[in-house]
Amino acid sequence: MSSGAQDWSGQEPWDQPPSAEEKARFEQLHDALLRGQGSLGGQQRQLWVCIQAMQSLAAAVVQALANEPASLQQRRLGRRQVFNELRALQAWLLSVELLLERTGEVEWPEAVERLALQLVGELAPDPRCERRLRLNQLLERSRADG
Repeated sequence: MSSGAQDWSGQEPWDQPPSAEEKARFEQLHDALLRGQGSLGGQQRQLWVCIQAMQSLAAAVVQALANEPASLQQRRLGRRQVFNELRALQAWLLSVELLLERTGEVEWPEAVERLALQLVGELAPDPRCERRLRLNQLLERSRADG
């Protein structure tokens, strides 16, 4: 996204509140990520893999754009800006990777990892869990009665 992008309301896209659909999608992804790697160490590894994947994709896009035939290159509007933004993204990702190396040096005690695993159940309860289903039923019933 270019830095000058604005929608019809004249607001920058990141200044607008998320839609209900965006919130629901975020909560679903958030909860799945927490349940998938419920420990602090697991979250660190997961974040590391995500950063590596984004770096690989950004590098592949830069390479593909650089290898376009000259006739296609001339038709691209804002090509230089796109390259600059991709290079900025790559620099940011490298900065994040360096920060992650520092967090990877932290060894979490087993008691802390167990606590993290317990808290995942509260932060991102499994929607298929029997307790969660029962709670949802009680909430639905109370809404219908109220």
